[in-house]
Amino acid sequence: MKSIKFLAAVAALCGLAACADNTPKTFEGFIADASMNTVTVKALTSDETYTFSTMDADKSEAEGLLLGAPVVVDYTGKLEDGAAATKVATDPTYAEAVGRWTMPDPIDPEGVMGVEIQVEGAAQSINMATLVYSSWELQGEADKILLKGQSIGNGQTIDFTQTGVIAKDADGKYTLSIEGTDTVYTKVAE
Repeated sequence: MKSIKFLAAVAALCGLAACADNTPKTFEGFIADASMNTVTVKALTSDETYTFSTMDADKSEAEGLLLGAPVVVDYTGKLEDGAAATKVATDPTYAEAVGRWTMPDPIDPEGVMGVEIQVEGAAQSINMATLVYSSWELQGEADKILLKGQSIGNGQTIDFTQTGVIAKDADGKYTLSIEGTDTVYTKVAE
């Protein structure tokens, strides 16, 4: 009788262990919302969203958890709201791109012109009426982005896409060079 109870107890423990799935998993998507201890991620290919607890997660590669940033969340257990993340990482190019990028205005020596790159793919021109930036996205290569907008002038409007290359010098100063042009913007320190 003791051996039957012992075997039943062992079987129950084995069953509980099988139910506790602690194998590492990943969930990829875009940051829809973030707070001090949570991140809500919209799936890459659907409208599903999950909120992960980041309280004990490694956030050393989270780059500020900016809205719209591509993100990879490592977690264990079941994929459900409130699941505990073990690591959260975003694309560093996204965080580097967001901000105000300017250069001296050749017409107004006191002024600047450029582009403001915002979260969630928005962009807007700074003091440029004929080159109207409207959006941006990651290009797929490290330190490269695509800027989109319209060139307005001479009675016509032309859509454009430009490739921007982000670089950082030894002093920590960021530049954004537009491929195929002599345009080089400098990131405004915040």
